[in-house]
This record gives sequence, structure tokens and C-alpha cells, in this order.
Amino acid sequence: MYDFRLDEVTEWIAGKGARTIALQMPEGLKSHGQELAKEIERRTSGRCVLIADPCYGACDVDRRFSDYADVLVQFGHADIPSMQAGPDVLFVEVFMDMDISELLPRALPLLKGTVGVLTTVQHVKMLPSVVKWLEANHHRALVGKGDSRIVFEGQVLGCNISAVEPLKGLADSFLYIGSGDFHPLSVAIETSLPVVVVDPLMQEVRELGELRERILRQRHGAIVRASQAERFVVLVSTKAGQNRMEMAWSLRHLLEEHNRSADIVALEEFHPDRLLPFDADAYVSTACPRIAIDDYLRYPKPLLTPVEVEIVLGLRSWDDYRLDSIAGD
Repeated sequence: MYDFRLDEVTEWIAGKGARTIALQMPEGLKSHGQELAKEIERRTSGRCVLIADPCYGACDVDRRFSDYADVLVQFGHADIPSMQAGPDVLFVEVFMDMDISELLPRALPLLKGTVGVLTTVQHVKMLPSVVKWLEANHHRALVGKGDSRIVFEGQVLGCNISAVEPLKGLADSFLYIGSGDFHPLSVAIETSLPVVVVDPLMQEVRELGELRERILRQRHGAIVRASQAERFVVLVSTKAGQNRMEMAWSLRHLLEEHNRSADIVALEEFHPDRLLPFDADAYVSTACPRIAIDDYLRYPKPLLTPVEVEIVLGLRSWDDYRLDSIAGD
């Protein structure tokens, strides 16, 4: 099912003359880690260290790897070109070519007009066949290219759906190939168009209209709860690809201009227990946009995105709501 591209990996390691190799991968691939390490050691003169800490994406390169390894190989994510992770980091896209021939006909009645096609890096090689199938079934299909955080046409990240931008005004609905709902949910909220998910792993087809409405109600509730907040804590991630310190300072300045106090707190792993020492009526996350959406119930105080702060302060209307994103250069 998975193509780990070990020929390319071991050739790169040999070219680096690396003796110690750090291997990093998301939770879904960690169970393959020991087998991968043994095979890499068999093919090279190196030795491998498996990183057990969570890995949320290419934005989450272990910045301490050089303390104990010569190079780092991150499996499962495409490079974020604008992040410039460095010459000793290799990103290995783990492609999955899965049979969705029985799922696509179930998606067809939910799609309208011209269809924008999107996916994550794991399934980008499936896009040409999906486009061909849609066109054979009387739907014009479009695939857009995102900004400098994006490598492949049609690829979206949890923090970046810029591949949608060139399709605005052209697409009447979107078809997303992949698992989970956060990526396509961002598209549904951004465009207000029907978004249909074809999930190869769960073998499901679902439309996100109901989920979109539920999340919007939750976010509106968080904004209302924070509207009377006087003391804010602005949270900054120390992860290289999520760090938006400049934005954090701008938000602090903005809050203070509107007679709210604000402090900046930096941390690597976000967890509500780590915020207990800090007095706050509301939090603002400048890190991964998923944190405020996926984890909001874990926090005793409202956890806002930068966009939502603007709404709290009356600088943006609710009609202009969108999920937070991290744009490329």
C-alpha cells in the first residue's frame, strides 16, 4: 500500500556520507519505523534513530536532530519549499495508489457543475485518473496550484488551501480525495460551495454541509464568549514551520489598541495544562490552524484564531469569516 521510495532515500544518505540517520514520521506510519530503520541500515553504512515525538507535518521538523544525528529523513510529507528546512533534511512523500472505483459513482450525485479536485500529498498521483473519470461522466474538472508552501498541483495542507484560489469563480463544487475532514472543511468554509469527500481508507463518501454548519456555530460561540475578554494570551509555536512571532506581536499591538491586555507565550507542544500559570480570559493561537478547531473543547477559556480576534474587535464581520491559514511567501 505504501511506497517509501527507499532506493532514493538510501542514495541520498550515501551521498551525504551520513553515519547516523534520524527517522521522523506521522503517527499513521510509525508502526513501519522499525522495519524501515532495519532496511536503511542494511542498505547503508549508517545507523538509525527513530523519533517518537508527534510529527504533524513538514512544518514540524525536529529542530534538535543535529544534536544526535547527521541527517533527518521525514516520511509522509512533501517539503514546504518556503520553509527552507536545510540541506540535511529529506522529505519523502509516501504515495498511496488506492482503488476508489466503487466510491466515485457514489460521489457523482453530490457534485455540481465544474468540479475542483483536491487531495493531500499521499494521493496526488491519483488526480489524473480522477479528472479523467469526472470528464467521462460529464463534469468539467479543474486542478489548481497553490502558493510557495505547496509542491504538487491539487495538493492542500491543514494550514494552506491556496490550491483553491485559482479555481474561485470557476468551480461549482469540490471533490476531495483523502481521509479526515479538516482539509476539506477549510474549503467548504472558504468557498461556501458543496465539498464531497471520497475517503479511500474508510471507504466512505460524505458531503460536508452539515459539518460546516456545526463548526461555524462552534466558532461563533467561541467569538461570543471572548467578546467581553479583557486579558488575552497570544500563543506562539516554536516549531519552525508554524512559528508566526511577527503576527503574534501584531495581534498584541492590535489588542492593546482596543484596550485589551495581551501577553505572548511561546511553547512547542500546545496543551491546556501548560497555560494554567498564566492569567487569561481568552487565548489566541498563531500556530497550526487545526488547534483552535480540533482542540477547542480541551481549553477552559475561548481559544481563538487570528481571524476571530479581528471579529471580536469589530475589524472584520462574521460574514467574512474564514479559517486561519499559513500562507507561503
